[in-house]
Amino acid sequence: MAFDAIAEWLNKEGYLNVCGKKFRGAHVHSILKKRLAKEELRKREHPPVWSDFSMEAVDKTILMSDFGFHSKKK
Repeated sequence: MAFDAIAEWLNKEGYLNVCGKKFRGAHVHSILKKRLAKEELRKREHPPVWSDFSMEAVDKTILMSDFGFHSKKK
């Protein structure tokens, strides 16, 4: 089907675009073009990348109590 024919079918079925207006052939073309681009991105191979990331957690409640600060929770 041509883009205009698809837009006509969508309008006849009562569908509206995201702005709440009737579809035009250009809308249909844009939607399909974006979908094809997203599918192409999903098909790409992405090699794993390892880093030397590390994380350290510190419980500040214990650390602060050593200096005379107390938790505000009661």
